[in-house]
Amino acid sequence: MLVSQTLGPSTFHHHLANRKAKRNIRRRAVGLALMLTPLVDCFSMLVIFLLQTFSASPQMAVVSKGVQLPSAMTGKELRDAPVLSISPEQVYLDQKPIGEVATLLKAPGPLMEKLAELRELWIKTHPDQTFKGEITLQAHHELSSATISRFMAMLPSQNYGLIQLAVTSGGLGGNSSKREGVASE
Repeated sequence: MLVSQTLGPSTFHHHLANRKAKRNIRRRAVGLALMLTPLVDCFSMLVIFLLQTFSASPQMAVVSKGVQLPSAMTGKELRDAPVLSISPEQVYLDQKPIGEVATLLKAPGPLMEKLAELRELWIKTHPDQTFKGEITLQAHHELSSATISRFMAMLPSQNYGLIQLAVTSGGLGGNSSKREGVASE
């Protein structure tokens, strides 16, 4: 049996509005779920890329407190290596204070111990590779060349023979903050 129902203008209008609202809710829910997943994937890949880029970049090495690097006309990019920083007062190895400059020049024992520990740690973590003995030297631009050369003379005794001198690019009097290395043996 067929039953006919008469719809007036106001009830028909409400019927169409309700039907359209239900359809739009379903479409929005599906659209949001589909758009959110690729966005999260994209941001995850971006974060991973940035972490790998900046963690592997030797130019991101921080200059120790109190050290202003000298400038140079030429240079090349630094290789990843431990950093020995010499300020006018303190000596740092990988951002950790080792002692005062004058004290370490008289008795270099603490510096030698830390260098030996660092070398042994590298050998343990890289058992299938030979130790290259690379180290980056950051020396304050006002330090005398005699002081710097005395510290450089200590390094080979702990098998650090490849010394990179960290400088700023920009030539004489340049104030650029980009760090480059000049390899010295």
